[in-house]
Amino acid sequence: MAIEHPTIDFSAIDIRTLLPQQPPFVMVGNILSCDATTTRCSYTVPPDNIFCEGGVFTAPGLIEHVAQTAAARLGFINLYVNKADAVQVGYIGAIKDFEIVRLPQVGETIETEVQVEQEVMGMTLVSARVMIGNELIATTSMKIALAPAGTEPKA
Repeated sequence: MAIEHPTIDFSAIDIRTLLPQQPPFVMVGNILSCDATTTRCSYTVPPDNIFCEGGVFTAPGLIEHVAQTAAARLGFINLYVNKADAVQVGYIGAIKDFEIVRLPQVGETIETEVQVEQEVMGMTLVSARVMIGNELIATTSMKIALAPAGTEPKA
């Protein structure tokens, strides 16, 4: 799939429009870039995040952040490429090789790159790298199952 968007200003996109999740369960702050296979999102960890304990963003928060980075890609494609009226919902089907070097502290900004490895029959396999600046803090792979289009939850 080719994604053509030479005039998109990613900084102007409200991340909440790309996600089925809504506050307080939004674990991405900005979409930084998106093309056919790679999406980058950032998130500055707030002190009141539901996944923070003792000033640290916990492993479940990192997993959700990676999943929402993948969801932002799908939302971007749905709304900006396919011109759909809604974003498709995805569900984590499997998490593999989740490795944490260190957990982020409240106030730190994490940047995650999700790379699509394969898309087959409503399943997307992605690999992810979570960074703080130039420091790699976590890696993982996920299988994400997509709900059929038109089955989005009603607001």
